[in-house]
Amino acid sequence: MAPPQCPTQPTKGDVVTALALGVGTGALLTAAMTFIMTVPTSGSLAVFIAATALAVSVPTWLLGLCLLGGPTWWWLHRRGVRSPGAGAATGALLTSLGAAAAALLACGAPSRPDLVEHPLAFLAGLVAIGALVGLQTVAFAYRARA
Repeated sequence: MAPPQCPTQPTKGDVVTALALGVGTGALLTAAMTFIMTVPTSGSLAVFIAATALAVSVPTWLLGLCLLGGPTWWWLHRRGVRSPGAGAATGALLTSLGAAAAALLACGAPSRPDLVEHPLAFLAGLVAIGALVGLQTVAFAYRARA
């Protein structure tokens, strides 16, 4: 008897789970990075800043993945681009666009030197987190099913 064939595309459950994993990973890593980067300038207040970052980044990552990541993922999927590397590159690109737009909308608040000593390092960290979230999301959705 032949083993069952693996589906070539993710199921709806795979997509929902991959998006939930992406939101969770993005939010937790953003909060951790915020804590690490605000300790030198804020001291013990960094815990409160990180908790606030976690509360803000959950809906932010959810909106970003649904409004930017979802349509882009669909577009790439329709063209047969399904590699984790493409997911990482797309995640980094979309996160950099989203972070730049958020910085412009906030009138420079994320780049205030009294909160974060190196604002460009903070934005670079967000781009790295976006790449990791894109990699994880695509890798989970297109994983080999046994």
